[in-house]
Amino acid sequence: MNCAPARASDGSFKPYVVISRSSDGELVANRFFPTELQFNDEGDAIAHARDWAVRWIDASSITI
Repeated sequence: MNCAPARASDGSFKPYVVISRSSDGELVANRFFPTELQFNDEGDAIAHARDWAVRWIDASSITI
């Protein structure tokens, strides 16, 4: 899981998530957030992306 944000030209940070399978590195999810979602602090952008990724992983691993 990579939650490194993209830096915008105005200096803000846009959250971004890449999730790949550890066994073979295959891409599982690639999440761009809406362009209006931006943060002044890099850590806040990472926290937002990480929170989304953890919830996505939890939701996708539910078995019935």
